[in-house]
Formats: sequence, C-alpha cells, structure tokens
Amino acid sequence: MTDTDLVYSVLIITEQPNADYLHALTPHFALRTCGWSHTVTLLEQQTADLLIIDQALEEVQLRQLLATLPHHPAFGRIPVLLLTESQPDEALYLRCTFFGIDDVLHKPILASHLLLKARSLAERVCLGRQLNQQSQYLERLLEHSHREAEMASYLFYNNLLDQVSDHLLGFNRYIHSSSDFCGDLVLAKSSPSGSTFVLHADAMGHGLSATVTLLPLVDIFHSMVDKGYALPMIVREMNRKLNYKLPPDRFVAASLIEVDLLHDQVSLWNGGMPPIYLLSEQGQVEASYPSRFMALGVLSNADFDSAVDRFPLPKSGGIFGCSDGLLEQCNAQGESFAQSRLQQRLAGCSRHSMMSSLIADLKEFSGLPHFDDDVSLFYLHFGELAHFVQQQQEMDQQTQQRQRIDPFVWSLTLQGRQIGDQELPALCNDMLQGFGLNQPFCQRAFTVISELVNNAIDHGILGLSSSLKNDLDGFSHYYIQRLERLNQLTAQDQLRLSLAWVRDQQQAYLEIEVEQSGAGFDAEAVLAQPQDALSGRGLQLVKSLTTQLTFEQGGRKACARVG
Repeated sequence: MTDTDLVYSVLIITEQPNADYLHALTPHFALRTCGWSHTVTLLEQQTADLLIIDQALEEVQLRQLLATLPHHPAFGRIPVLLLTESQPDEALYLRCTFFGIDDVLHKPILASHLLLKARSLAERVCLGRQLNQQSQYLERLLEHSHREAEMASYLFYNNLLDQVSDHLLGFNRYIHSSSDFCGDLVLAKSSPSGSTFVLHADAMGHGLSATVTLLPLVDIFHSMVDKGYALPMIVREMNRKLNYKLPPDRFVAASLIEVDLLHDQVSLWNGGMPPIYLLSEQGQVEASYPSRFMALGVLSNADFDSAVDRFPLPKSGGIFGCSDGLLEQCNAQGESFAQSRLQQRLAGCSRHSMMSSLIADLKEFSGLPHFDDDVSLFYLHFGELAHFVQQQQEMDQQTQQRQRIDPFVWSLTLQGRQIGDQELPALCNDMLQGFGLNQPFCQRAFTVISELVNNAIDHGILGLSSSLKNDLDGFSHYYIQRLERLNQLTAQDQLRLSLAWVRDQQQAYLEIEVEQSGAGFDAEAVLAQPQDALSGRGLQLVKSLTTQLTFEQGGRKACARVG
C-alpha cells in the first residue's frame, strides 16, 4: 500500500449527516458523523486523523471540545478544520487561531477544495506517526550500537592495551575520550636491554576510525620493544607500516621516549605532538623538545627521518607530555588552555597528584562537563623508575640464588640474508629466560649479545662505518645502506653465535662467542678511544658488563663472559 492508498479516519461534527460534501469525502476517508453531544465520548473511545466541525458552536462549547482533543508528543493533537457560513474577515481568522483551529473553509463548499484540505491535514498526522515510529526504531538502533561500542571499548582498553603496557613505578598516565572510542594512546614498556619505552600517540580524527588507526602502532611497539630494538628503528618501522596501510588522508602524531638506565641517557622522537617537557623536581620546565618531524604515516620510508634527541639522564625530576586536546581546550571566552598556562600549573605541582591536578584545572578552566577533544598526558619520574628497576633486580637476584641451573651449550650459524632476518638477541633472551635465568642477568646478557652481534654484522660483514651516525641525517643514510647490503648477502657471508652456561663449585657464568666471516678490526684501538666518542661506545659498554672480553682472528671473533 502506498501513501496515496492510505485511508484516513475523519470525525465530522454536523447536524446534517447527509450533506452533499460528505459524498465527495466518502471514497477517500473513513467517515464518522455525530452531533456535539456525542463528540467527546467518541474521541475518548477512538482515534481520528482529522476533526471537521460543521456546526455552529458556542465559544464555551468550542473551548471544551478543543481541550478534549487527544495530544501525542510526536505528532501533536488532531488537526481541526472549521466549515462556516461566516464571511471571511481578519477577526474570524484571529479567533480560529486563538482557539487552535488549523484551517477554515467558507460555504458554499467546493467538494474538490474540501478534499484537498482534508487530505493535507490528515496526512500531517500520519507523517507524525511515521516519524515517531522511525524515531523509536532509530533510538533502539542507537542504543544497541552504543552497547556494542561500550563492550568493544572495554575489551580494547582493558585487555589489549593493558597487555602491552607495563605497570611501572614512577609512570603515570591519563586518557579521556570525547566519544566511546579514543584516538589517544599512552603505553609504557620495559625492554630486555633494561630500557623503558613510552609511546604517546594521537591519531587523526575521533571515535572508532581513530582507534583502529592505533592498532598497528600497538603491535609494533609490543613486538619491537620485546625484541630489544633501538628507538630509531621502532619509529621507522611504525612510519613504514602506517604509510603502507593507512589511506592517504590519515596519519598519527606520536612521540616516543627511551629512558636507558644502563647508559644513563634519555632519547626521544617527536613527530607532530606538542612539546615534551623535561621537568625539575619542583615541576619547573628545564628543557622543551618540540616536534621536529612529520607525523607517522605521512612520508615514505626513504623520506622519513628517525633521528632522535638525546640528553644525559637527570638524577631527579622527570619528563612530561600531553596531547593537543589539553592545550587547545577553550573556555567560554574562546581562550585556549595553551602552553603558558600549562607550564604555570606544572610549576610546584606534586608529582604524585600531577594528573588529577591538571585535569581538575582543565575542567575548571573550560567550565564544561566534557572536553571537546580526546585528552591524554603522562609523567615519568626518573628517580622512582630507577628505584623500581633496582628493586626488581634485587628480587630477581635473590630468586636466582635459590635456583640451580644446570649447564647447557647452544650454537647457531646463519648464512646469507638469514643474518638480517633473524632477531638473535631477542631469541637468546627468550631462551635464557626459559632456562630460568633472572631478568637482570638476561638484560645484561641481551645487551652484550646485541652489541657484539650488531658490531659483527654492521662493521664486519656489511662493512658500514659508524661515523655515518655522528649527525642526524647520517643515521637515515646508515639505516638505508644497511638494508641494501643485507639484501645482497650470499652463502659465503656467515655469522656464528654460541652460548654456554658454565657452572662449577665457585661460580656460574655465561660464555658468549660471536664469529663472523667479514673484515676484522683493531679492538684495542677502539676500546682505547675516549668515553665521549660515539664510535666504539658499544664495545666499551660490553667491557663494563662482562668479567672477560677478548677478540681473536683479527677481530672477527669476540669472546665474552657474563657472570
């Protein structure tokens, strides 16, 4: 049945039930006629789409009648059409409007004119009913969608993200979503090398589309930190994957921080995020690190710059970062929270209540129950983090002292492009932990294996010069040359790694041997370089972590002992 086939119900108040105009309405409407005395009863018992008044009623009767008309919140009350013998004048129309009569027809009545008026008024009620039904259906759909979004959001944030974010002493974060899903992300994770990594991301857009954009970052952050990759390589892989997978109009602003307690240094990369602040113990801004690079996913791998800022690890204070949702939040006067106000709030703010204090300030400033954009911020206190790591190491050492690990020998030889495809340090770390060695020991062993393997591959087999990494642009060239030369390796290029756990009555230690088929080097000359020289820092670190370090075969074989 189409809209034109609908039969509308019309109630007519008339003293002439056989009037001529009724014959014109009969084929198109379901008609009921009655006198004034029965109208109220019929309206209480049945519904109607239109009320036609063809009877001279007193003003009191008209008021009483119109007061009894059913009223629906979706489509209003029944429309009323008045048929009158009065001459049209302004006073009549004003009285009709005052009483709530929708339209007036003057006698003599044209049947076609009456039919058009009646259909127009009746259709208004029918459309109101349809809109009400559709609105109720839409509300049910929205409620169902909202419940599904709540469940998906709960699973995403309370399971997936928590599995890849470690709970560290000294690290605090806050995330507030402007919708069911959040486009901001803050993760912290410890590396096998002993470093702590922080990922802060703000995806373009809002809601589910922004959240889905973050999933590749979560996967890369989880896997590459677990494998002990350096910060520049993690950032570069994130950009490569997002550039490949995301649509051209999508990107993710992000910052990554590495706190390396072993090397006593902090590294950071900022691409499209607000400045990262190095804070004193009192919350004063001692240094600011604004964005120097494009957001992730915009540039190709060849054009992308993964150079990082580095500075010595402070003994006190911490590092703070926030998304633009905090800085760009406006108040009723149109003023933004801005960096100057943020720095004022940070000064003198207790690190233990920093997150709650800043959010309380932002709510008071905006005067709104909800923020206009996703808001996220974090703070990492260096002293508390170092104390936490030290406690963990002491607990693990006590656990290992109560365990006896029997000797084992493990060896692996790689050829050709397998040298670059396999993650030997991460593989060794997993294996050593599987044998029962504690985390602090595994971290030291991981660092030694990583440095010796990378030195053997990069400088021995591939013949890369470490001097390329001395400037910002050089690291990108170094990385690109490394990938190109790894793809050119043949079966004559070989790398052998051997691990042996030795235990006697006096001590237990791990013997590490790394042998490569490439060029050798003068190990003594490298180790004799000053501490502040970039070249050779890896071997100097290995020497500090081992009880014995020697080189044989002209530098092509390294032997280390970790006790």
